[in-house]
Amino acid sequence: MTPRLKELYNKEIKITLKDKFGYKNFYMVPEIQKIVLNMGLGLDGNDSKILKTCQEDLSKITGQLPVVTKFKKSISNFKTRKSSNSGLKVTLRKNKMYEFIDRLVNIALPRIKDFRGLSSDGFDKFGNYSFGIKEHIIFPEVNFDKVDKIRGLDITIVTTSKSKSETLELLKEFNFPIKQKKNWGNMAKTSAIQRNLKRIKLAKRYEKKRAALKKIIKNKKLELSERFAAQLKLNKLPKNSSKARIRNRCEITGRPHGVYRKLKISRIALRDMASGGKIPGIIKSSWWMEEYDNYWSNRRFVYKNKEWSVKTAK
Repeated sequence: MTPRLKELYNKEIKITLKDKFGYKNFYMVPEIQKIVLNMGLGLDGNDSKILKTCQEDLSKITGQLPVVTKFKKSISNFKTRKSSNSGLKVTLRKNKMYEFIDRLVNIALPRIKDFRGLSSDGFDKFGNYSFGIKEHIIFPEVNFDKVDKIRGLDITIVTTSKSKSETLELLKEFNFPIKQKKNWGNMAKTSAIQRNLKRIKLAKRYEKKRAALKKIIKNKKLELSERFAAQLKLNKLPKNSSKARIRNRCEITGRPHGVYRKLKISRIALRDMASGGKIPGIIKSSWWMEEYDNYWSNRRFVYKNKEWSVKTAK
């Protein structure tokens, strides 16, 4: 009997991917070649009982007998010995591979507590995708009462695709819950920006009071007791009312590093604005021509009232 996902791939997914990426024929459409499952046992691999129970669990999960993997090197710090048992490995292909994907996506992954989706950082440059599972008991085939220890699994999906985008679209068609990485760019945390804004407001509120007290403290003509009392009053004011507690942040991104004080934007925001043509007169240096050089030789940029303007030099 042909697995459900294999029929879905041949009838629908192939056509969708061919139209999306503009392949010339169906042989160019990426497909899943194999799935490799690894279970690391560490020092427990030398125990024959533990090894046998883990083999039974992994064979129930995959429907295939696992192979025992060996350590390649002896490392004293990790207490590993060369050629001793390190874990178990299973390689799934063809029908068993599609059946495993169906059970993994629709049954096993939804059983993970507080599951937010698979990480999008598991793609490599060869078009393969790897992710980890912390608890192998999420598979219903495993009897929880007979498990001596909860173990993790490393799963690698090997595909014929040549890029990350192709693999991502292929796995999405198989309903893999891969969460999209939020591109915050160079944005700072909203909480940090709001905290800084509160400090700015507080500094404005106590600005005159602090200035008056500092004037009394610095006045050497006054008595020492009066100056000391003014110092005590200054110390009782909120710490965040001092201007020294305010950080110069970019008005666009909120970034605290590399900020131009006059422009109130960071160097990265300035670069992005210049690249997008939002700052008049700035041209990429590699594309300078004589006519631009002649035009801008007698002109200067002026930043006034939060606006850029170009003035001719006298």
